[in-house]
Amino acid sequence: MDTINGAPDRRDSDDPTFDSPRSEEATEELQNTDITDSPAVDGDTDVDAVKALPGTGGPDDGGDIEVDESELNLSGDSIPGHPKPGDRRAH
Repeated sequence: MDTINGAPDRRDSDDPTFDSPRSEEATEELQNTDITDSPAVDGDTDVDAVKALPGTGGPDDGGDIEVDESELNLSGDSIPGHPKPGDRRAH
């Protein structure tokens, strides 16, 4: 079924990465799913760093994964090969 704008209606989507309000039963199932079986976890993810999976908490839950500070770039410098945020000259 398509919406008025022609985009697919994803309310009944089987897409495991699509997040929408869930029943308590569906949330409990997600909470009891093994982390390695979750579609939210990529193959290169350190599963020991995953504290909570997306969708297993409240409606705005994005999950919780501990990230090594050495992997963060908070300097404001752009990632090599990518324009600096806010730089309108780069396309």
